[in-house]
Amino acid sequence: MKLASSWQPADGVGGDCFDALTFDGGGLGLTIADVAGKGVPAALLMSNLQAAVRAFAQEKTFPGAVCTSVNRLLCRNMAPGRFVTFCYVRLDPGSRRLTYANAGHNPPLLIRASGSVDSLAPTGTVLGVFAESAYEQGEFAIAPGDRLVLYTDGITEGRNPEGEEYAEERLADSARRHRSLSADDMLAAMLSDVETFNKKVYEDDATLIVAAM
Repeated sequence: MKLASSWQPADGVGGDCFDALTFDGGGLGLTIADVAGKGVPAALLMSNLQAAVRAFAQEKTFPGAVCTSVNRLLCRNMAPGRFVTFCYVRLDPGSRRLTYANAGHNPPLLIRASGSVDSLAPTGTVLGVFAESAYEQGEFAIAPGDRLVLYTDGITEGRNPEGEEYAEERLADSARRHRSLSADDMLAAMLSDVETFNKKVYEDDATLIVAAM
């Protein structure tokens, strides 16, 4: 399994965050998050989030339970008006399964070798608002040649000079067209498509991750 990632802060200090966790047997956990707001306060909140995820995301802890625990912790300390969108994906090559929980984040895209696309839709609300929120899990089978694309809204809400958003449909189409490439090359090709559209102008923090099975 290979990973490639890109992070483009809009304001010097960003509110996007992503991480990769390794487990015994080759398991891999991927997290991506976006805090409401920018600048130093958002970056500090992201630092706390990342520490909490690493504390709760143990070998045998399912993604839904991780979201529930992190949410309760954040709710104790979250400033009014703040919230975090978050997605935790667990990839287990031994069982060829993907499990995930999505707390109101932009749905990651599972691009099949055939070109079909599965969306990792939200399974619960954003983090840091409702302490008693529960998070369900989704699950997919994965196979060699599949690609997983995670992103923040700085990618899909980027605009061209006419004011039109890039949107998830263009991102999915780009991923389909470049799905046979390596993780690094697919990421570079997708970013080229994005920046051809937005003329390299990012109005929000923009994160893009490609995982190649």
